[in-house]
Amino acid sequence: MFAWDDLRIFLAVHRARSHAGAARALHTASTTVGRRLAALEAAVGARLFTRTPEGLAPSAAAQRLLPHAERVEAELLEAERALSGADSRPTGSVRVTTGDGFASFVLAPALPAFLEAHPGLTLEIRADVRALDLTRGEADVAVRLFRPRERSLVARRLGLERYAFFAAPAYLARRGTPRHPRDLARHDLILYDQDFDRMRTQSWVRQTAAGARVAVRASTTTTMHAACAAGAGIALLTVSTVRDDPAFAAVLPSLRPPPNEIWAVTHPELRATARVATVLRWLEALVLASEGPAGAADAPGLSAGPWPAARRTR
Repeated sequence: MFAWDDLRIFLAVHRARSHAGAARALHTASTTVGRRLAALEAAVGARLFTRTPEGLAPSAAAQRLLPHAERVEAELLEAERALSGADSRPTGSVRVTTGDGFASFVLAPALPAFLEAHPGLTLEIRADVRALDLTRGEADVAVRLFRPRERSLVARRLGLERYAFFAAPAYLARRGTPRHPRDLARHDLILYDQDFDRMRTQSWVRQTAAGARVAVRASTTTTMHAACAAGAGIALLTVSTVRDDPAFAAVLPSLRPPPNEIWAVTHPELRATARVATVLRWLEALVLASEGPAGAADAPGLSAGPWPAARRTR
């Protein structure tokens, strides 16, 4: 008999290709990962991974085991969701995955009021540039800046994230304030990593500010904000996160960069639970308050109506 914990370790190692990566995903120690994986290899009677310069490579035995382990994982997740669906009280833990900017500038300031109103809830906020897999239980709710494609999930468009150019007043005093888009060619830009160059917003910046020096590349939104506030250059920032902040001055405010859609995504079995439904309605209210209405609509085939209200209990 295989222990489920050992299969869970196996799947995490297979996905992360390292003991350390699997340990981070499972919130455990690398030594625990190594010990449980060794126990599974002993039960299987074969090595499951070999070390390579690129990480741990699955063996032929691991490839045969993988589909069976994934089916066990899927069945257990379905059972967990079915049992969670019976809960009518907004209590327990909800794992929310989103970008670091939304987590820092939208979620974090709103946490005290939300937690005071719902003392039985615990929020686990996972700020990650990766889109975590909700179908595998990596998170309960995701806030994404793109239209989800997974047909097995439900999603609702909450609004639009709008952008504008900003710079520190000290930077503009030193370098001058652009009066026309062509003036940007004489300035320094703060952009995301090159991995994001294909994003619509970053592509728009590179076209609009053609010829400008890319002075800073940042992997996170919070780093980009900090670099801009310090005077390192001009950055395209979310308007709602810097509105009325004296550390940022608008640059060429008449420009209209393309917005991004904001989507809330969850699993259909979790959608009706009080704890998840409460968080979903909170997220919708936060986006409405910060970004304003944007003709929010369900994605065809993904969402099944408005988020349900939590049932009251005595």
